[in-house]
Amino acid sequence: MTSMLAFVGYNILLVGMVYGAIIFQKLGAIQTPKFGEEKHGTVLKGFLKNKTWLIGIGLNALTIPYSMFLFSITSLSFIMVFQRAGIIIIFIFSIKCLDEEMTRLELIGLIILYSGFFLVIFLIEPETTSFNNDIGAIVYFIVATLTFAFCFLTFNKVKPGKAREVILATGAGLSGVAGTIALKIIPMVLSRDLGASNYIFNLFNFPELGRIMIGVFQPGSSYFFGSLYFYIWLGSFTANFFLLMIMYQHGRAVITIPIMNNLNFMISIVFGYFVFNEPLNAISWIGILIMVFGILLTSRSETKLIEAEKAAMVKDQAQNVIPTKETEEEEELHEG
Repeated sequence: MTSMLAFVGYNILLVGMVYGAIIFQKLGAIQTPKFGEEKHGTVLKGFLKNKTWLIGIGLNALTIPYSMFLFSITSLSFIMVFQRAGIIIIFIFSIKCLDEEMTRLELIGLIILYSGFFLVIFLIEPETTSFNNDIGAIVYFIVATLTFAFCFLTFNKVKPGKAREVILATGAGLSGVAGTIALKIIPMVLSRDLGASNYIFNLFNFPELGRIMIGVFQPGSSYFFGSLYFYIWLGSFTANFFLLMIMYQHGRAVITIPIMNNLNFMISIVFGYFVFNEPLNAISWIGILIMVFGILLTSRSETKLIEAEKAAMVKDQAQNVIPTKETEEEEELHEG
């Protein structure tokens, strides 16, 4: 049986990896050509040449096998509460690396968030539960898929403003939480269907990975549902990749980040309660709602992180403008 100290240690490591990946991907995304303004091929080439973004993707890739291990032994509610508490990493980065000061509102938000965190973290059962509600999960994934497909196909047809930002944040939030939940379900389903207690999904076990990948094409296979959720995770991960990049480029962080963060947080908690049967008492729900309010206030720090980098990028571009013959003639006339 895993101790509480081990659960805390495992989740602290995951938080560091997740927020490190977020910081590098955000900074890289705003340095590249924008989806909707350039051809998709040009934008993707820009991302592949962006070292900052590639570091973020590398960190993100490392979190996948580690998350699979952690989801195998830890409840979804426990993981999500810990991840939201990781906002402190953004504050430290903004203060130490961007020379920014914490506002009074952000400090209050951080205190509120951690008040909720400490109220709820010792009341949530950290160990994972069983899973048998395939119908409920599939219905959610169908609704989520239709929603973020709609967001991806319609964002560029909506005039820039709050409506577009809400669409992008909703799509990014739903695709992110869909991928998280699918990743959580995979080892639980395989443990159930294979009759292997304490099963941990190993992405690098290539023979088994091959059986999982073809399982959905073999009705009656013991890998059928595991394979189904594997492809749901892969599709959600891909959708989240594109929607996040579009959101970072086209949306104001002050609008999009609070919506995305709270969607991800609350849907995961509710899903854990109703589908995974993770026990939460009244005090736990109060703590979770307190954390939601704290997230809304502390999201300003993530906003400042993006806006500061955008300002620095614009400044660099202005300094690196190559003077043309026309601009040189205009400057000479102006001086004359």
